[in-house]
Amino acid sequence: MRFLSSALVLSSVALAQTTLTPSPSVAAANPMLAAEQQSLASRKPVGLTEALTLTAKNNPDLRAAKAQVAQVAAQAGLALSAILPELTLSTSYVHTTVEQKFDTKTLQEGIAAGLVGAIQTVGPAYGLPQQANPAVLSAFQEQLVAQAGDPVVIVARNSIYGSLLMQQVLFSPQFFLLPAADEATEAARRGSLEAREQVLLAVARVYLGLEGLAQLEQAAKDAETVALRRERDATNQIAAGMTTEIAVLRAQSETAQARATIATLSGQRVALLALLEALAGAPIRPFDDQPTKLEVVAQSEASTPWENTWAIQASTLGVTVQERFNFVDRISYLPNIVGQLKGSYNSNRGFAGTNWILDGVVALQWSLYDRGVRYANLHEHEAKLVQVRSQLESTRSKAKANWVSAKTNIEAAQFALQQAEALSSLATRAQRQIESAFQSGVTTSLEVSDIDSKRFFAASAAAQARAQLEIRKVELAAAEGRLATLAGLTSE
Repeated sequence: MRFLSSALVLSSVALAQTTLTPSPSVAAANPMLAAEQQSLASRKPVGLTEALTLTAKNNPDLRAAKAQVAQVAAQAGLALSAILPELTLSTSYVHTTVEQKFDTKTLQEGIAAGLVGAIQTVGPAYGLPQQANPAVLSAFQEQLVAQAGDPVVIVARNSIYGSLLMQQVLFSPQFFLLPAADEATEAARRGSLEAREQVLLAVARVYLGLEGLAQLEQAAKDAETVALRRERDATNQIAAGMTTEIAVLRAQSETAQARATIATLSGQRVALLALLEALAGAPIRPFDDQPTKLEVVAQSEASTPWENTWAIQASTLGVTVQERFNFVDRISYLPNIVGQLKGSYNSNRGFAGTNWILDGVVALQWSLYDRGVRYANLHEHEAKLVQVRSQLESTRSKAKANWVSAKTNIEAAQFALQQAEALSSLATRAQRQIESAFQSGVTTSLEVSDIDSKRFFAASAAAQARAQLEIRKVELAAAEGRLATLAGLTSE
């Protein structure tokens, strides 16, 4: 029994020393506050609209999406090659050791000799003298030889050749795919705009979440201030002999809980600030004590606002593009008509007597059977058409469900905020009344501690409800495809 009594005395002394020891300072108790303040000080405070504008400009994922659109546009430009002409220029220089030519003088000499011999042989049969005048025949032969031209060079020792070929497709079944090029580019652009909507939605959620954490942190700091005041009051009452150490211990416990909550919220704010910087591409943060208030009203369901989302618009264009491919597959048996103009240059004039030649050609190419490739492509494109149509229906159903969910959530969030603010106001009034009663000595510190906790939870619930309502608003705007418009961004 003596040992037990001694232990109780020692425990009472230790408890008294513990309770009478004041809580550490705020900075020493919550080192996360210093990290949070340092992170906040290094970031520029901006509004939600400016944060979304910076995201649209700096986000690396959106830049990649724009680059993808540019690639699709470049690939679509290749489709124009079907209607553009093809020009080919080629030149060559040829040196040969043997010149090839046609000498008309030798031929003329043979012809002259043959004519003279014929005159001498068959002349008498036609009443000519048997012996014609040799001088006359010689002059006749010389005259024929003199009429011979210069030798005709077929291939000279050094020759230059050149050709210019212009080829134009006059008709092809592929011409019907030309509109699909622009439609595919537009579908890619709208797909990038849908990606922008989703990134902006993520930024808005983080931004508004930071505002909600700031309000929660402020509520926790208020709870800490109240707990510290309770701790000082209890310490003073102990000194006056009006209460026991348990009141100080309870107040210190509440102070520790408030500071633990503050430390947790501070860590979350630092993490979300880093995430916001990664998404926006700039070190930014929300304004202090300036919560965002958005004006977003749900459109009528009869107007099908979910059809305005970029995802549905991109999928609709994708179906149109695939339908064009199927149509071309069905008319691919039609011929290709090609026109050609070929200009040629030859430094050897030859028998043509000119160095320049122009040829015109119209060719008809008709593929009678291509080993079944056309039918394989047709079946493949038909299956793809079924796929993209199913994907469009799935996208439309999900978009509608997302809109209905966003509309319902915003109505629920508005009601929850009303209840949370009413409860917070009621808890504040009750805290004042119980505190007055405690000062008058008609209530206990336990009731004071209980109402302090209830007021903190009510203030926290109201802060969360305000942040959730704004988040539901941006979700509704994204479900209707107008979040970027809400931020003042264009669709280019």
